[in-house]
Amino acid sequence: MFDLERTPTSDERLAAFTAHAGTAFAWFLAPLIVYLLKRNDSKYIAEQALASLLWSLLGTGISIVTCGLAIPVFLAFHFYAAFKALNGTPYAYPIVGASARRTVEASPAYA
Repeated sequence: MFDLERTPTSDERLAAFTAHAGTAFAWFLAPLIVYLLKRNDSKYIAEQALASLLWSLLGTGISIVTCGLAIPVFLAFHFYAAFKALNGTPYAYPIVGASARRTVEASPAYA
C-alpha cells in the first residue's frame, strides 16, 4: 500500500485527481490514460489510477444492467475520490480498491 507517512507531491495529487475527476468527461479513458502514462512515476499514482479505472469498468457493467441509473452513484464516488486526491489522501473504492492495491504491490516496478 501507499506509504502513509509520505505526503504525495503536487504532481502525484494532480495525476490522481485527473484519474478520478476525469471520469466525468472520459469515463474510463481518463484513468486508463493516467495509469498508462504515469504508473511508473509512483505507487500512489498507479494505485489511484488503477482503482479509478476498475471502478469505472464496474460502473459500466452495472450501468448497463440498470439502464444507466447507476451512473450518478459511480460518479459521486469518483468525485469524492478526486477531492481526497487533491488533499493527498489515498482513497480505496469499495469492491475494487483492494484489487488495485494488490496489483500495484505485486508489480516488480515497486519492489
